Amino acid sequence: MKYKVKTEQFEGPLDVLLSLIEEQKMDITRISLAHITDEYLEYINNREQVSLSSLADFLTIAAKLLLIKSKALLPILEFSKEEESSIEELEMQLEALRAVKDTLPEFRERLKTAKPFFAKKGMWGLEAQFIPPKNILPNDLRDAFLTSLNAIPQLDKLEQKVISDIVSLEKKITQIHEIVTKKVKVAFSSVIKNAKDPSDVIVSFLALLELVKQKLVIANQKEVFEEIELERVL
Repeated sequence: MKYKVKTEQFEGPLDVLLSLIEEQKMDITRISLAHITDEYLEYINNREQVSLSSLADFLTIAAKLLLIKSKALLPILEFSKEEESSIEELEMQLEALRAVKDTLPEFRERLKTAKPFFAKKGMWGLEAQFIPPKNILPNDLRDAFLTSLNAIPQLDKLEQKVISDIVSLEKKITQIHEIVTKKVKVAFSSVIKNAKDPSDVIVSFLALLELVKQKLVIANQKEVFEEIELERVL
């Protein structure tokens, strides 16, 4: 039996994410995930060739990272139970992947000295035989077969969806800045009225925070949850 372990290239979005965390020498926490969100999105944006299935996986994790970064930038933001569960699952997957990669060197060394073994047929030249226990009944065989069959994990048929283009934070910053520059004052709701999905809204909000940070736009909000008014810096 041959074993194949790939480590020279990234095998998927979790590999990329874990590598970025380890490059920064950080633990797997939500603070570290928020910190590397921009680098992860940049990695996706720079990939020239990616299959549709891989792109779906990359976008799924990118959406989770954007949620985590939104929470870091806006502490009053509350996650739904589904979102919280999704983020916890991501943390567990990263911990599991790190554990597997940590054991790879030892696993390789053991494979070098591993001895092959043979089944009874290979050792004694006997044909495979079915020898059930004594006094077994047909119903016992049926129940055992059904138990084994039900233990096999079933593949869920996922709903097919059209994957949208990756929303670029850099492009969104430019778009919002141009809108505010032309109109002098504009409501944030009008900026996101044509958003295609929640990710577009999140990136638009992150772009707004960056513009305010760079002192290119002034954002005013009289009360919590009221309209955010954007003004250009004169």
